[in-house]
Amino acid sequence: MGKKTIMLKSFLKVIVSNKKQLNLMVPDYYVKDIYMIDYEHLLDKGFINLIFDIDNTILPVNDIKVNRRLIKLFKTLKKKGFKICLMSNNGNERVNPVSKKLKVLSLANADKPTKESFDNVLKLLQATKSSTIMIGDQMLSDIKGANEYGIASLLVEPLDNKYDLQTGTSRFLQNIIELKLKKKKRFIRHNYY
Repeated sequence: MGKKTIMLKSFLKVIVSNKKQLNLMVPDYYVKDIYMIDYEHLLDKGFINLIFDIDNTILPVNDIKVNRRLIKLFKTLKKKGFKICLMSNNGNERVNPVSKKLKVLSLANADKPTKESFDNVLKLLQATKSSTIMIGDQMLSDIKGANEYGIASLLVEPLDNKYDLQTGTSRFLQNIIELKLKKKKRFIRHNYY
């Protein structure tokens, strides 16, 4: 089953208040952006493998201009002992320039939130589930995929309000999911934890 089918089925199950699907949308951690993450806390919890989404998590959608602040953050994280992999549903033309500039591993055409996408990224990192955390801005792909696979999840706010068709559709669906989660008192936007 492809990523779009999985995401649509998950969305429909959330809409009818399927408790399991609702739980899969709730991140373990929720912060404003990647610069606000308490990386020391993650190390203390044993998370030494970081999987970062690209679009609207570390860079605006379709932007490959890696700034000094991002390069500095990734250098610092590597010095602390983290292993990092970028994981994106985008193609190599988007992913490779970013991973090359940041000098980290990458997985393009990942097909998140499929189980296979997470199998592939863990193989690439040579990592275990218990030592890995997924960091992204999308509930339907990043958070649901990580939670269902059995790795920790961390949601950040999207960097930009500009979207392509795919991320725009996901963002629209996520807004509906967030309303459902808010009614159930499971997730409230901007209440970071």
